[in-house]
Amino acid sequence: MEAEEPLYRNFISHMDIDRGINTLECFNFRSVEDEKFFEFKNDIFSNNDAIELNLIKNKAYKEAVILKINKKEQIIGEFLLDEQKTFGGSKLFYLNDNSDKILVMAIPGSLEGKLNMVIQRLNKVNDKIHRLNSKIKKGNFDIYKKRVKMHDKKDKIIDSINKNLRI
Repeated sequence: MEAEEPLYRNFISHMDIDRGINTLECFNFRSVEDEKFFEFKNDIFSNNDAIELNLIKNKAYKEAVILKINKKEQIIGEFLLDEQKTFGGSKLFYLNDNSDKILVMAIPGSLEGKLNMVIQRLNKVNDKIHRLNSKIKKGNFDIYKKRVKMHDKKDKIIDSINKNLRI
């Protein structure tokens, strides 16, 4: 029995950073006019607060790291946008145009501390994904309970995957 659209929803993969030593870029710089920042410029200069823009324009930032996101799904990009800003409206990190890289800029000597704050935000994204996956799992089980009387072998297989495959 085939449905026109999937009855069961797929889980969302957690957000992860590529840990390959060659994918990580860590460098000092003089200005955001450097070509390494080109793919981040749209995010740097849009919807940012005046204080952050002033730090950028006055070249206060001197250190940066670029992290590559593994296996990016659209919803992860949406969650990243939610976690990007501080309470004051400054952006803690920047996303490139493809939303598959994160740029963290800092004043000299504070990159590690700022990076730790970014990692905490990334953990929040994964917490949101975990909660969403819990809802998906419950929804899938509810669908299975309604369809179990149909004795469709595919339903049993999907239920077994939902119950036993760790994500």
